[in-house]
Amino acid sequence: MEKRKMLVLLAGQSNMSGRGIAGPDDLVDIPGVEALRRDGAWGPAIEPITKDRAFVGTFDADGKKLTSPDPWDCILPAVGGQVVGVGCGRTFGRLLHEAFPDRAVGLIPTAVGGTPAAAWKPGGEDEHEAGRRPYDESIRLAKIAMRSGDIVAVLWHQGETDAARGNLNYRNDLREIVTNFRRDLALGDDVPFLAGELADFYEEELQCKVPIVNDALYELAAEWPFFRVIPLKGLSHKGDRLHFDTAAQHEFGRRCFAEFRRFRKF
Repeated sequence: MEKRKMLVLLAGQSNMSGRGIAGPDDLVDIPGVEALRRDGAWGPAIEPITKDRAFVGTFDADGKKLTSPDPWDCILPAVGGQVVGVGCGRTFGRLLHEAFPDRAVGLIPTAVGGTPAAAWKPGGEDEHEAGRRPYDESIRLAKIAMRSGDIVAVLWHQGETDAARGNLNYRNDLREIVTNFRRDLALGDDVPFLAGELADFYEEELQCKVPIVNDALYELAAEWPFFRVIPLKGLSHKGDRLHFDTAAQHEFGRRCFAEFRRFRKF
């Protein structure tokens, strides 16, 4: 009998979706690692695995987006083109499969760029795409994936929007979000919630508000043994002082996996 997949839920906003530019290694299939498409089908974990916005995908040398009849296809770039949308999840998935080579890994990418905490509650709407409900969609996709596997970790990065808005209730919002995920997906204390810090490279107007989010992360980590904070200071951005670049996203994935190993003690 085929063993059930080890599933990893990826949720939050753009720095979990990924905005890095793909290199050659990001565009090759990893045997044993798949990603769930938004139509509910499994596909290769080739970047970008999180197609959350129209500016994520494959572009030609003139900046025109390349598409196919299947919107979830992985399209490789021609000479001079590029693929936008590298995140941390694929690196985590590769390392997880290397550690457990007899188990297939299934990534569940559900992050949506620009979403505040309010969008990650039941019924919460995406402010940029009418009718889209990030939390509800995340639960729907996770439950589809769980037909063939079990969630072993949740990777989370979110909070730039709430910091920018000065959301002083962020700790309570995040507590509610985590509690909802654990309830709606029946996640036990053996499933870590790996939450990345906000970065240290934002413009000053945002940087001075980062403690709103980072302090909340560490406060929850002090209360919940399953809630682990991933330090992300010192990582590089892609030139916009907002999004991690490709190298930083790979390191983010490695740091998440290192914490996963510490949590699971293997």
